[in-house]
Amino acid sequence: MANILILGGGFAGLVAAERLAHSTGPEHQITLVAPNRNFTFYPALVELAFGETESDSITFDLREKLDLLDVRFIQGELLRVNRSAQTAEITGDDMKGDLNYDIVVFAMGRRLATEKVSGFFEYSHHLLGVNAAKKFGDAVNNFKTGDIVLGVCPGGRLPVPVCETAFALARRFEAEIEAGTVTIKVIFPESLAAAFGGAAIHNQLEAAFAKHKINVLYDVPIIEITADEVISSEKHHIKHDLLMLVPPFRGQAIVRDLGITNEEDFVKVNDRMEVHGMDMAYAAGDLVAFSGPKFAHMAVRQAEVAAANILSELKGETPSQAYYHEIATVIDAGGPESIYLHYGVWDDNIYRIRQGSFWGWAKEVHDRVWRARHR
Repeated sequence: MANILILGGGFAGLVAAERLAHSTGPEHQITLVAPNRNFTFYPALVELAFGETESDSITFDLREKLDLLDVRFIQGELLRVNRSAQTAEITGDDMKGDLNYDIVVFAMGRRLATEKVSGFFEYSHHLLGVNAAKKFGDAVNNFKTGDIVLGVCPGGRLPVPVCETAFALARRFEAEIEAGTVTIKVIFPESLAAAFGGAAIHNQLEAAFAKHKINVLYDVPIIEITADEVISSEKHHIKHDLLMLVPPFRGQAIVRDLGITNEEDFVKVNDRMEVHGMDMAYAAGDLVAFSGPKFAHMAVRQAEVAAANILSELKGETPSQAYYHEIATVIDAGGPESIYLHYGVWDDNIYRIRQGSFWGWAKEVHDRVWRARHR
């Protein structure tokens, strides 16, 4: 019997638990630990902010879901991992103490490092949580005139919701933009290609921004926010009356002492999702130290690869399933400017870009089907 411990209840943790539960017998114990028992479908948070969906439609109870899979759920915080003893110390309502494991999957996601940008907490909205999305939606509903600034802070690595929010705001304030009483600016810390892992998407996206009278600014690495300005390390001073930014991402400092992370606390893995320098350990999702943006579909695929290789280990076989780092995403512009991008981040062998209203519809259907299958 093997005790498989999954640390984290986001996309990577949930999918790893599902794949393992469907393919292992009762002789193996699968346990998932997460501080929150609610799973959130993050790609729909822009819709939530603009009142196009309800929170009940994009969240569900992890405990109830995992009970159906015969996966033990423990709501609690990870305090430390003892790699030599193969234990994880957990504290929370469900337990306080050590959990033994034979195989561990690190899937705790990224940390929002808002402290890296002075004034972020006080003056900026973000969309990386149900409450945050609702708060931003309220601010949009109360907004009348002025400058709207959206953007990605250095290390934010999540450009799609910024773009989709810009298009949604352009639709909301179309008359005001035409009259000149509202402006929308989108800020990236580097080039547009860098934001999308090297993909040449600027021609299509810049044209879509221009059609909706959205101004886009590159090479603006934000370091400070005041009540009415965004300030960059390159001395830009950009006025804002409504501000929404993706904060810097970092990994989880709780695993730093294990010697498995890079300088930003992301876990180093190979293409089989095995953790560098730690036996019987895998990692998946936003926590891993891969280059480029961090999208939900990447976390799902990484979890599938990790689960496949764990199953090989349980059979006494050598793990051989490899992960291919690619972007497959849609930027929903609410009409014919919607963009589909499929791009190979590591080797550039894949590059497909398509545009049209179909892609916004396809994304909506895909997201709805995914939620229905997994909740």
